[in-house]
Amino acid sequence: MHHLVRAVLQFIRRHDLLKDGDTVVAAVSGGPDSVALARALIQLSRERALRTSLHVAHMNHGLRGPQADQDEQFCRTFAADHCLPITVEKSNVLAAARERRRSVEEAARQLRYDFLGRVAESVGARVVATGHHADDVAETVLLRLLRGTAVHGLAAMAPSRPIGPQRPRVLLVRPLLGIRHQELVEFLEELGQPYCADSSNLQLDHTRNRIRHELIPVLRRLFPTFSTESLCNLNEAAHESAALLADLLARHWPALCRAVRADGVLLDAEALAALPVALRKAAAQQALRLSCAASGRPGAPALRRQHYAALAALPEAPVGTQLSLPAGFMARRDHGLVVLCPPGPPAAMVPRELPVPGTVDLEEIGWRLSSYVLPKGAVTPEAARSPSPWRVHLDLSAVTRPLFVRNRRPGDRFRPLGAPVPVRLKKFLISRRVPLHDRDRIPLVTTATGEIAWVVGCEIADSFRVTAEGRRVIRLEAARLG
Repeated sequence: MHHLVRAVLQFIRRHDLLKDGDTVVAAVSGGPDSVALARALIQLSRERALRTSLHVAHMNHGLRGPQADQDEQFCRTFAADHCLPITVEKSNVLAAARERRRSVEEAARQLRYDFLGRVAESVGARVVATGHHADDVAETVLLRLLRGTAVHGLAAMAPSRPIGPQRPRVLLVRPLLGIRHQELVEFLEELGQPYCADSSNLQLDHTRNRIRHELIPVLRRLFPTFSTESLCNLNEAAHESAALLADLLARHWPALCRAVRADGVLLDAEALAALPVALRKAAAQQALRLSCAASGRPGAPALRRQHYAALAALPEAPVGTQLSLPAGFMARRDHGLVVLCPPGPPAAMVPRELPVPGTVDLEEIGWRLSSYVLPKGAVTPEAARSPSPWRVHLDLSAVTRPLFVRNRRPGDRFRPLGAPVPVRLKKFLISRRVPLHDRDRIPLVTTATGEIAWVVGCEIADSFRVTAEGRRVIRLEAARLG
C-alpha cells in the first residue's frame, strides 16, 4: 500500500469518517486533489482495507466555457476507466449568484453542496467525500484572520460535518486534511494518473489565490518557524474548543430557545443575558443555523467579530433595538425575547370568511380557527371568561355575521375588555408586550361591519362579552397547525 494511502486510512480511522458497507460519494472536479482522493479510496476498497463502494459526482459550474466541458469529459472517462458510477450536473452559477445576491464563489459552493447532498440521497450514501487538504486548512485560517474572525472562526475545516441544514444525516468528510497538496500531486505522478489544471487557481484577483501564491511564500521566507502544520494545529485546537462550547450550550439550550419557526428563532432574553459572552455568541450562531433550516435557506450568514459583539450585547439592549446582519438577516430585542430572523417580510394572510359554525385554516401564518354556536344557558358570564387566550366566547346577539379573519392593517382600532373607548390596535399590542415580529402574524376576527371582535391569543372586544344568563354564545378556538 502506498504510504500516502496508508496515511489517508489512518486519518479515516482516527476520525471515524467511513465505515464498512458505506457508499461514498466522491466529489471529483478533475483537479489533482479530488482525483488523488478518488484514487486513494479506490485503492483502499480494492485492497479491502475499507469495504466501501464509490460513486463519483461532478458538477460543471459553467464558468470556464470549453475548459469546464473538458473537465466534465475527463471525469466521465475517469469513472469509466475505473468502472465507477458517475452523476454529472451542469449549473448556472452566475444566475444563482445574482438571484441569491451572493458572490460567485459562495453561490458555486452552495450549488455544489446541494448537488452532492442530492446525489448522496439518490444513491443511498451516508457520506460525501471531498478533496480538501492541509493547505486548504491553512489558507482558510489565514483568510479568516485577515477578515477579522472570532476564536470559533479559527475552526476552519472539520474532518466531518453535516453537508447542510436540509440534509443533516448526510455527512461531508475530508479524508485528506492531514496531507499537503504537493504530496497529492507527487502521488498522482507516481501512479501516472493525469488530472486537469484549473487556470482560475492562478488568478490573483481572488483573495484565496493571493494568500496561496503571495502571502504564504512571504511568510515562509521571512519567518522560518512558520508552517502549514502550525495553522492546521490551530484549526484543530479551535475545533476542540468549539466542541466544548457546543456541549455547554446544549445544556442551556432548553431554557434558552422558546421557538424555532420559519420567520425566526426566539430566544429567552433573560436566560441569554445570564450566560457568559462566549455562550451568547454561540447561541446566536446556533439560532441562525436553525433559522436557515426552518426557512429552507442554504446556509447561515458569515458573521464577523463586530456582529458577534453586537449580538452578545442584544439581550441587555432596550426593547425595539434591531441589528442588521449579513445576507439580509435581522436580530431584534423584543419583550422578553431576542429574535433572529431570516430575510424577507412575514407571510401576508389572505382575508377569508370564518364559517359559524365551522373551521378555517390559515396556512400562511400557521393557524387554525374554529367556531361553535352553543345553546342558550350553556355558558354563564363567569364561565365565558375563559382563562385560555386561545378559547373565547362572544355574545351571539352582539355579532354581525358573517365573521372574517385577517391580519392587522394601518389605522386598526380595538376596544379592550373594560375600556370605555377603542384604542389603536398598535398601542394595545405594545401594552400586551406582543413582540414586533408577531404583530403581523396575529389573526384578527372581525364582524361583517369590520369591527374587531377578537385579537387571537390576546383578548376579545368589550362589546362582545357575555353579560347575562341565558344568552346564545359563539365559542371561538385557535390552534397552531400541526
